[in-house]
Amino acid sequence: MSNAQPTTDASQAQGAQIPLQNFELPVFPREAGGLMALTLTSDIKLDEYSELLKKPSSVPRLPRSIQSLTLELFSLGYPPGFLTSLIKELPDLKTLVLYSQLFAGISPESKKDAVQFFANAKSLRSLHFLDVFAQPHFIQEIAPKIKERERGLMFLEVNYTFRHEDELFLERVSGPELPLLISPSLITCSLNVSVPDLTDDPDDPANLVHEIKKDTSRDGVLSYAQDDATNAALIKCLTAEESAPRALKLLNITLYTISLAQLQTLLEQHKGLLVLSVAVESPSADDVKKVLVDTLSVCKSLEQVEILFNLGSDEVPQNVEEIYYTKEEMEGLSAKCAKLHSFKANVMRRTNVQSLSWTKTGDKWDGGILAAMEKTDKEVTKKSDDSWSPWT
Repeated sequence: MSNAQPTTDASQAQGAQIPLQNFELPVFPREAGGLMALTLTSDIKLDEYSELLKKPSSVPRLPRSIQSLTLELFSLGYPPGFLTSLIKELPDLKTLVLYSQLFAGISPESKKDAVQFFANAKSLRSLHFLDVFAQPHFIQEIAPKIKERERGLMFLEVNYTFRHEDELFLERVSGPELPLLISPSLITCSLNVSVPDLTDDPDDPANLVHEIKKDTSRDGVLSYAQDDATNAALIKCLTAEESAPRALKLLNITLYTISLAQLQTLLEQHKGLLVLSVAVESPSADDVKKVLVDTLSVCKSLEQVEILFNLGSDEVPQNVEEIYYTKEEMEGLSAKCAKLHSFKANVMRRTNVQSLSWTKTGDKWDGGILAAMEKTDKEVTKKSDDSWSPWT
């Protein structure tokens, strides 16, 4: 079966999504000259993937108008030379979205090709790594190439979906290297860890699977420990003169647990923040809420805040509501942060523990503590027969 062709009404299209069963792109008609966004989605069978990586590939002429590229589900990467050929056809590429893949492949040649891709992406302003894994030192190699250009990145988004079944999950994530992508030009910086999101959509690839029994006693997410050297590198990159963003508006670093003292250091550096999501180590001190309020009040323009409390225990904490804010305390916080309209808190995104959600409409705070969700010890979940993941 051949790869899908671009839309027949090419002159009207702003974007095109093409499923690929190999690494041969279709030829775009001349009418597609105004195309702005291109999405390539792997539909390659796993038992054919390795052989396709050995075959030479070439990229046909693409519309030079394309500014946004999304690459999805290329689980084993790309044939050597494919990515550099691709970026040569996209001289004005500003946005790159990579989803669910081993981007730098499994060979030294593929890694070299992936590094060169970023070296040639001279116009890149927005970078999104969504469940993207790579060979060791890949991020370290591409970071200087992304930074050494006249106009740097403005938007950086990295997200990993946490997998409890993989005990080495954090070791497979490029956590120690990711802070190297932080640069003075960033307006948004998101290094996030999220819970799996299984939908009821039968067309969702995650649901085209067979049912298995899975222990659901473990809940929420984990992040790098507060005393990890990785976290020190993160704080340094966010505060050092040569790398700290100069006009940061959104900061999400839930992939790393930081101390309240480190949070204060960050907010003193980035007082113009509008959106903040952090995982903080919750001390046993009774005045944790006051300390947090004093810390947040440094950023007068804050509009949205999410706090993940890392209590450092697998057990369900008792009296967790004692670290959550009451309506009166929210009014006190909004007196210091007048633009604040959303405040959420939870215990590392665990659903079996109470969480907090406050929303401000007008001058009134609505919400409060949300009850924990009850779960049975076992539940039916989904797992693909042939789906790829970097931890298998």
